Amino acid sequence: MKKFFLIAVSSLSVLAASAEIKFKSLDNIKGTNVVLVDDNAPQTVKITDAVLSNNGSEYPAKQIRCDVVDGVATYKLKFKRLTLFKDCEVTLTVNGEKITINLQKNMVDGKVATQPLNFR
Repeated sequence: MKKFFLIAVSSLSVLAASAEIKFKSLDNIKGTNVVLVDDNAPQTVKITDAVLSNNGSEYPAKQIRCDVVDGVATYKLKFKRLTLFKDCEVTLTVNGEKITINLQKNMVDGKVATQPLNFR
């Protein structure tokens, strides 16, 4: 029983320590702007690629910005202005590792959107 408990605690601590990039916001002011946050970022972050997949099409980022302050990275990505959002994902290459963030499930109060989202 003690071994099981130790394994469970160590597994949870590993999961808690892993970095996870999370969706923060999206706006359509002068382009489609996506903000992502990583609360447990490494000291140096290099983004070499960012692509927005939306409704079966892919859009490369026009502008990429990353600020790291006290271990928290904020990724600001600017794409072509879109008005319909369906099956949205952003794929980033961060420090050589490809990471995909599903935006669609986070755009409507953390619930999966059943209808495409329209921004005008």
